Amino acid sequence: MIDETVASRTAALVGRLAFLDWGSGNAAIRIYGGTRAASCADVPGSAMLVQIELTKPCGGVSGGVLSLTQLADGLIAVTGIATWARVVNGGGATAFDCDAGEGVGAWEIQLVQATLYAGGSARIVSAVLG
Repeated sequence: MIDETVASRTAALVGRLAFLDWGSGNAAIRIYGGTRAASCADVPGSAMLVQIELTKPCGGVSGGVLSLTQLADGLIAVTGIATWARVVNGGGATAFDCDAGEGVGAWEIQLVQATLYAGGSARIVSAVLG
């Protein structure tokens, strides 16, 4: 693990934000259940439960923390329990994978509800990297 200054971390996160906003579309958070893929280059081993589109720009960086903001609730396609997320940029390219869940926990993507039912909607409480 590296130890870096807030200024260095902020600069790195500004670059990540620029990558997420690249492309003609909006960045999105794709929520999955089950075991997270071993690498963000791997195809997920489970169906995507829901995709939540982000605003453009998709968030902001302050004090060494990147906060993402959703555009609208996502329509849940598949019933399941959210455990992880894949974040893609406006061109559909994978940026990173992270944990997702409900309530206070060690996940980067916090949802209103982790148990998702097809036909319902999903909302993000917070999506923070730092």
